[in-house]
Amino acid sequence: MSGVTLELQKALNQLDKQSAALLERLVRDALALVGQRREPDEGETDAMGWPAGHFKKYAGSLAGDDWAPPADPPAEPASGW
Repeated sequence: MSGVTLELQKALNQLDKQSAALLERLVRDALALVGQRREPDEGETDAMGWPAGHFKKYAGSLAGDDWAPPADPPAEPASGW
């Protein structure tokens, strides 16, 4: 076991039940956060050959952009030659 593991186990054994549960929840939340932030290794690809995490990285980046085409400009007046 690592030093952090031993220190955490010691703290859990010394705390009352409610405090130990709160500490355990905090550690689990931290582990989940670290797991979500894992960056793919350089050169790692998905099943289709795209860089791993490419689409997740950019998902929603265009949300809120105005995709409506601009209104047509007014017609130019006809020249009277």
